[in-house]
Amino acid sequence: MKNNRKRLPLLALALLTAFCVCIPSTLAMEGTTYTRALSADLTRAVRTQEAYIPAGTFFADLGMASPEDLFYSDGKIYIADSGNHRVLVCSPQGSLLSVIGEETLKKPTGVAVADDGTIYVADYSAEAVVVFSADGTEQMRIARPTDVYFGSGVYRPRKVALDRFGNLYVVSEGTNEGIIQFNLKGEFGGFFGANKTPPLTLREWFQKTFYTDEQKSKLTFRTPASIVSLDVSQNGLVYSATQGERFSAVKALNMAGYNILPDDIPMYSMNYVDVAVTDTGAFYGVTDEGVIDEFSEDGLLLVFFGGRAATTDRNGLTAVASAIDTDPAGNLYVLDKERGTVQIWYPTDYAALLHRASNTFRAGQYEESLSCWQEILRMNPATYMAHEGVASALFQLGRYQEAAVHARVISDRSLYSSCFWKLRSAWINEHIQSIVVICFGLMVVLIVLHQIRKKHDFLLPLKRAWVASKRKHPMLGRLIDDPLYQMRHPIDGVYYLKIRQRGSFGAAAVLYIAAFAVYLLCRAGTSFVFGGGFWLYSSPVAVSLIVLVPAGLFVVGSYLISSINDGEGTLRQSFIAIGYSLSAFILFWPILAGLSWLFTYAELFQYQALQTLVLGYTGIMVFLAVKETHAYTPKKTVANLLLTLAFMVIAVLAAIILYILWKELFSFVLQILEEVKYRVFS
Repeated sequence: MKNNRKRLPLLALALLTAFCVCIPSTLAMEGTTYTRALSADLTRAVRTQEAYIPAGTFFADLGMASPEDLFYSDGKIYIADSGNHRVLVCSPQGSLLSVIGEETLKKPTGVAVADDGTIYVADYSAEAVVVFSADGTEQMRIARPTDVYFGSGVYRPRKVALDRFGNLYVVSEGTNEGIIQFNLKGEFGGFFGANKTPPLTLREWFQKTFYTDEQKSKLTFRTPASIVSLDVSQNGLVYSATQGERFSAVKALNMAGYNILPDDIPMYSMNYVDVAVTDTGAFYGVTDEGVIDEFSEDGLLLVFFGGRAATTDRNGLTAVASAIDTDPAGNLYVLDKERGTVQIWYPTDYAALLHRASNTFRAGQYEESLSCWQEILRMNPATYMAHEGVASALFQLGRYQEAAVHARVISDRSLYSSCFWKLRSAWINEHIQSIVVICFGLMVVLIVLHQIRKKHDFLLPLKRAWVASKRKHPMLGRLIDDPLYQMRHPIDGVYYLKIRQRGSFGAAAVLYIAAFAVYLLCRAGTSFVFGGGFWLYSSPVAVSLIVLVPAGLFVVGSYLISSINDGEGTLRQSFIAIGYSLSAFILFWPILAGLSWLFTYAELFQYQALQTLVLGYTGIMVFLAVKETHAYTPKKTVANLLLTLAFMVIAVLAAIILYILWKELFSFVLQILEEVKYRVFS
């Protein structure tokens, strides 16, 4: 009892410690206002200095119900109070100035204000854009267009935006053709900026190809992702937000409807509900969880912050965010749809440093931009945006060697290639005379050696030594002479392999291993510009399964298909012939890996063309190996290869099914043992 009493204080202390640890963890799950940035390898979020400070929660006393949108203009905040069928005009301090459309609006979901104070409201339920004067007087309604080019689609306006050229842009729910464009008179101007339909999956392709019309009528194929919000910059670019897209969640559309932002810009979020553009071209995206992403004009993700607090009312955290906007001072306004409030964020000195780095770069002041980015890199050496900013500034200053180092850190293939192209061009221009002299000298030496060889074969001792080595070690000939012969004479080579005058089972096995080793080493040794460094993110076991299993299945499958399809070759002959067919791959693929360090990303087509030649020639050799081994016609060989591929697919599916069944059986046996253990020993 005494020992138990002594243990009670320790137990209480442990419980108290656990409680104190668990409470902060639970709260942290709701979200945080910490400012973060993407790591240099784009795999995680990294804490940075605070870029924005939450100023507090405002407008809670206005009684808003499910507000959908807000817009800042000329010192006023306009809020589409959807649930109360009105638009509120407020001061940034939170006081109500006026109410618009309380008697006429049904469900306002979007609002925008022109420079002259005219207010444009997207009324979802009324299926119209309602236009009010600055004093709140209704002027006109832009209903569903009757133009034949509009078609028979649904017209339910959700968001509106204006440009300084007199164009009105409308996002309509259920419209997949893109953003609807009107002039300020309400005349339909067409669609633009539509998202692309995602490619069909294998299952969808099969359904579309083989199903009857009646079966197709019951299917729902994917449609382009819908645009959910938009904003317009000072220079007329239309920024659209699309939910569900990973790399093109935000687009900057020119007047032709083309996205001028890179399609592969790194993003943290993908479910944006709204986008806002600053006067400088930087833009923000906000998710329904309240996460705010800030991008530079070029689409570089600078920082992200904010989040969701579902159970507590905390500054900087929202329940369900629905809109975002910014004012000329850089303050951010985030609308909380569920709580009917507005969160306001103030920029810090760190945000000012980020903006100065981006703005000076855009203005061509690269020295100042570099200084800013270097300071940001000093404070945050593990962030992608810092290295990208430094690399871009160094490149514009002509310091390509230094820029390439930072581009390599963040695996920016395009920028690294541009640096390498500049360095390569400079080196060639500097050494062009030496290159010409060396090439001419080599040509002269080769001609002289050729003439000498005609009179005196100085290579004869080497030839004799090689012949002697092959007699002493026959495997050398099997591994070197025979593969080279087959590459030069594919048809005859397979014939001699078949009658065992060339090649051997052991040599073929070595060639399979060599092909596998070449594949691994070349993936690791290829320049990262062309996808090298495979070993950095894949285990050897996984790669082995990916490469060796298909190769084994192909050899076995080809033989099995041939055995039931009048094939003459044996499994041994198939194994040897296909093994020797890999000779071109073994010989030329390492050369391509070496050449990858001399090519730039802009020369990707030429590099891929060389790869296609090597793989194509290897494929031809495999084709001829199957054809000659089994004495097939070309048509019959194609049928054999197609059936072999089908066999490989079926074998993989069967293996997966067996694995699942075995796993279920193993789990069932464990449950039985646990039950027996419980009933017998409990």
